[in-house]
Amino acid sequence: MGTKRLPPLNSLRAFEAAARHESFLVAAEKQGVTPGSISRHVKLLERYLGTELFVRRSNGVTLTAAGRAYAGQITGIFRNLRAATDGIRKPARERAIMIAALPIFSERWLHRRIPSFRQAFDGVELRVEVHSGEHDAEREDVDAWIFYSKGQHPGYSVTRLFGEEVFPVCSPAFRETLSARPEADEVLGQPLLHDMYWDTDWPDWARAVGATAGELAAEMRFALYNGVIQAAVDGMGMAVGHGEMVARELAAGKLVGLPHLSVASERSYHLVMNASSANNRTLVRLKAWLLQECAGGAPPDG
Repeated sequence: MGTKRLPPLNSLRAFEAAARHESFLVAAEKQGVTPGSISRHVKLLERYLGTELFVRRSNGVTLTAAGRAYAGQITGIFRNLRAATDGIRKPARERAIMIAALPIFSERWLHRRIPSFRQAFDGVELRVEVHSGEHDAEREDVDAWIFYSKGQHPGYSVTRLFGEEVFPVCSPAFRETLSARPEADEVLGQPLLHDMYWDTDWPDWARAVGATAGELAAEMRFALYNGVIQAAVDGMGMAVGHGEMVARELAAGKLVGLPHLSVASERSYHLVMNASSANNRTLVRLKAWLLQECAGGAPPDG
């Protein structure tokens, strides 16, 4: 007998916060995300449950009867989960750093710099978790978060690491089906590959080059950017290439870009920490090390 799949945890967190405050805006502020992110997660949960949890109005949201009943159960579950975790969690480690980063950043930028980290932080353990763009303010075990954002994280210490150029990419074979110098409208008419968590990539790019996205053609969506990249390599369509994150495929000839349609992204990679961490010696060194790695310089002295 199969095991029934549980609802997405991030969606449950978003719903619980939104239900507790009966506001997407307040829930977003508490969790350090955008109201749009809360709304998307709640919609995902509603689709999973097959029922509406909120009534949307122009001046805000209110819980439906089903939403209120579900919230009563979920709030208690989260309270019990936190209590159980606090009761068993070991004391904070003095010789460890926990970083939460986007999967693509972790896999394509951070992992290959771990030898440099070990050299700069002799004896300090590095633990890396991944997140999907959400900032869980209740995760006290995470020392630092790395986000791809506009740097708006109220109440936190925010350091910009680096920005990037974004541009359409595709496989060499797919490139041969396009004109010699494709314009934006031709690109937007192709099968477009999307990351579910970076769902504004194509609209943002289109706006930046002065095109109207409209109804994007033959959309295909993937849960992670790695899936988007692999689909582009396999010739399934066009993807938005994120600078260094597609550098390996470009160098290997697995992908080709359209540099004449490159634009500077409105978002950058940011290091986000609790404001209280500003004077923590190890985390001050972590910030310095990350900035040195971004600049391609030598690691900071211990």
